[in-house]
Amino acid sequence: MSTSNIKKRQHDSDKEQEEDQQLIITTKAKKKQKKKQPEEQLPPALERLQTIFTRLNTFCAFCDARLLTALTWTRIQSSVTDVNLTDLAAINVILPDFITFTLQEEQGELTIQFGKLISKRVAREKQSTALQNKGDDWKYSKYSNQSNIKPDQIKKTVDTRNHRFQQALRKFVLACRKQGLDAETRLAKELKQHIPEQANEQVAAEENLEPDHEKSSEERSMHEIINQMQVQKFYRGQLVNGECHRYFPEKVARFGELTSPIHQEIEYALKQKGINQLYTHQAEAINGLRNNNQHVIVATSTASGKSLIYQIPVLEKLLQDKASRAMYIFPTKALAQDQMRALQEFIQYCPLLKDIKISTFDGDTPSDQRMHIRSTANVIFTNPDMLHHSILPNAKQWQWFLTSLKFVVVDELHIYNGLFGINVAFIMRRLRRLCDYFGNDSIQFISCSATIKHPDKHMKLVFGVNNVKLVDEDGAPCGKKEFIVWNPPLLKQSDPHSDRRGAVAEAADLLEYLLSNNIRTIAFCKVRKTCEMLMKQLRESLEKQNKLNVLKKVMSYRGGYMPHERRRIERQMFSGDLLGVVATNALELGVDIGSLDAVLMVGMPWSTSAMWQQSGRAGRRNNDSLAMVITDRNPMDQYYAHHPTELFEKQLDDIQFQVEDNMLVLESHLQCAAEELPIDIEKDQVYFGSRLKEVCENYLVPIGENKYRPHPRFRPYPAQFVNIRNITEEIYTVIDVTSNRNIVLEEIEASRAAFEIYEGAIFIHQGKPYLVEELNVEKRYAKVHLTRVDWTTQQRDYTNVNALSMLMSKSIGSPENRWNTVSYGKVQIETVVFGYYKIDKRNRIMDSLEVYMDPFIRESTGIWADVNSSALNRLDQLDIDRMASIHAAAHVLISLLPSFTSSTSVDVRTECKSPHATRARPPRIALYETQPSGIIRQAYQFFTELVTMSFDQIQNCDCENGCPSCVHLASCSEHNVLCSKLGALVILGSLLEMDVEKIGKSDKDESVL
Repeated sequence: MSTSNIKKRQHDSDKEQEEDQQLIITTKAKKKQKKKQPEEQLPPALERLQTIFTRLNTFCAFCDARLLTALTWTRIQSSVTDVNLTDLAAINVILPDFITFTLQEEQGELTIQFGKLISKRVAREKQSTALQNKGDDWKYSKYSNQSNIKPDQIKKTVDTRNHRFQQALRKFVLACRKQGLDAETRLAKELKQHIPEQANEQVAAEENLEPDHEKSSEERSMHEIINQMQVQKFYRGQLVNGECHRYFPEKVARFGELTSPIHQEIEYALKQKGINQLYTHQAEAINGLRNNNQHVIVATSTASGKSLIYQIPVLEKLLQDKASRAMYIFPTKALAQDQMRALQEFIQYCPLLKDIKISTFDGDTPSDQRMHIRSTANVIFTNPDMLHHSILPNAKQWQWFLTSLKFVVVDELHIYNGLFGINVAFIMRRLRRLCDYFGNDSIQFISCSATIKHPDKHMKLVFGVNNVKLVDEDGAPCGKKEFIVWNPPLLKQSDPHSDRRGAVAEAADLLEYLLSNNIRTIAFCKVRKTCEMLMKQLRESLEKQNKLNVLKKVMSYRGGYMPHERRRIERQMFSGDLLGVVATNALELGVDIGSLDAVLMVGMPWSTSAMWQQSGRAGRRNNDSLAMVITDRNPMDQYYAHHPTELFEKQLDDIQFQVEDNMLVLESHLQCAAEELPIDIEKDQVYFGSRLKEVCENYLVPIGENKYRPHPRFRPYPAQFVNIRNITEEIYTVIDVTSNRNIVLEEIEASRAAFEIYEGAIFIHQGKPYLVEELNVEKRYAKVHLTRVDWTTQQRDYTNVNALSMLMSKSIGSPENRWNTVSYGKVQIETVVFGYYKIDKRNRIMDSLEVYMDPFIRESTGIWADVNSSALNRLDQLDIDRMASIHAAAHVLISLLPSFTSSTSVDVRTECKSPHATRARPPRIALYETQPSGIIRQAYQFFTELVTMSFDQIQNCDCENGCPSCVHLASCSEHNVLCSKLGALVILGSLLEMDVEKIGKSDKDESVL
């Protein structure tokens, strides 16, 4: 090959390589050029949104790094131009949940959290500052130390957020293109879902839009709602046990006929209310009342139309004789107001009754109106307290009314139980006595009650009458009801001995789920603090998820709230403005709060009757309804969680009390009756029983043959010395001083003050936490202010029951039993709050602090029995805690005490033992009465029989470690945690001189257990 050819090939090769290299360079350049080409332009609305985001991001990052306060919408508007709430909502469409809205209702401010905090260190510093400032972390203080975050860190955060938002915008546009949607149209459509409900009106003003009112979701059956629960995050197999779920089928209406037609005006009024026929129980009761010699009690389900049973006869009597009178007695003012409103609405359709006067007569009635009411009112709505304190002591002034009285209506008769029931029974006897004296012996009593055992027997006891007709066959229709015993899951599913999730946390999830599905729900809580803790958890969850439209439709309701606040909540519930209520049993009674779909009972209710009464609040529209008992961690609740059939089939509570055998209460009311009208032994024995003469001779003053007046020390007003409701406590006022408001938040009893408003405590009202900054014991008030800490407090306390002086003592069992005695005398109940824990959201202790408060001390009457050495030695041999044994023994004594006395679990108490207590206490069973009533005296009299019955009750109970049928007490303040069934048997057996060495042995060793 020639040199020229070689050179030519080399040239061609070099040229080819050069061309290849150029091609590579060109390709890279094109790629690079392609990368440098401007990206596709965003739609105008999204481009504007990107600009708004950039400006907001810079401002909020600076504020987040420099300020200790939450950013308010007002502050953002004043600092960032051309921004509105729809822009913030649009950002959440592109980046879901990026912005968090929180409404501070007290200040009326909407606070904004723009993304996450810049650093965890800053979060910790803010929390620390909040604690140092007693929770006032929304208040900016110029003396606060500013967080020292470097500018580079702020810039890095800003750039990262900007880049993230740009990428999200591109993805949003691309997703719209793939779905064939216009990005701006889709953004506008999804916008409204992210606008805070409280800001709807403001957004409408900004954008000239109609406010986005909530659209009712498609109605689903309760069965579907329950099935859907099983795919929620909170579900962990709570419905696996089929025995925990009962289904009650629909009941159709059954109608009855009256013996004679009702007045045409009443018939017209009923038709205006949509009532064309009466249910069987309504017709039966009205027919019974038309027999002038009968009194009637109706014991049917909630919302079965019981009020018509007394409204129709009263109105019929008024149409016949407008001079006739009726008295409606309700246990609460709210219930009286509710029923008065219902009667007034009824009368609107009766022109012939337009002149009828209806009035309330209670503690709120002005003094200058009372005389007018006495002389003109045809129907008065009152309560037992006013009858005792005002009407009966002024009987001469009420003579004309009492002479013309035809009907006395006493609703919710089942709550008149125990000591309160005995007091009301004597009040009714005093009323009958005065009416008879004025020549009126034709009064008929009408009562309504929840489903209880032997309601007719109970009515006879309360009124002292015999001719009582019981109506308990319910003819009202009822929709399908699903009833569930819901046991929260174990915290560690693999460990059957691990703790369970708390009932409050579980209830918060269930309540949120139901409300989010437009299920009108009431959640019943056993105590006030549980009520507020549930509301707090629900509030925080809804705020976090920006479900402010749901949050504004749920409120808490309980005793302690000011009257005007309770009335407002009742009106909102009745009108349908509220979707849910978290309440104590204050709403268990029949106040009409509209139709409900579901009832949650947080923890086992105090009694079986209360459970069915509460569950009956749902289903008032005859639609499907749901009732759920959410069991707590305590032994009694867990027993029913594992034995739900026993709960569903448990017999109704039997209300027992003896009226005339309680000498102390009898003497108190005889002093009152003797002031109203001199006691005549022969005539008045029919009202006050066979012991009337004995009491009068010992405690009253004779004024003639067999006639008596009250003792001078009680005159001229003996009623003031008789407390019929066991309410003798002073009241503390809780004052909200947030931003110098100085308004009364609520009132609290002195016995609860030590546990809830000690300095440093977190006090919760409507689910909002308040910090107690001052407690003034002398003037009985506490100052609190709104706070935003994410912890709560739990008091550290103990209660001692100390014997002060012995009035009587006797052997238990045989008189020769000198080793075991029971004593009766004065006791001191000493409650000490010595500190509190700070508890985080997971129920973990963050800190333990001490407080110095004077003990809350009161005196009462009690009985006590010391545990002998043989029992203590046997407990030590069996390695059983002594205090757990004493605690359990006291529980069963209290639970069986109604068999001998007229008591309830709130009338008699014991020293409940805490598993965390370390103080030394004497090995002694001690019981005391919460108010002087004579119950403890009766318990002392029958103590041997009570101990024997208690031993038999435990021995015959089939449970393993204790249950509500033996040693678990529903009202135990320590939730029955420290209770030993076997230990109680040892102690009670030793009191009865049994050989305790045999107790606890195996069956082959002839065990007694």
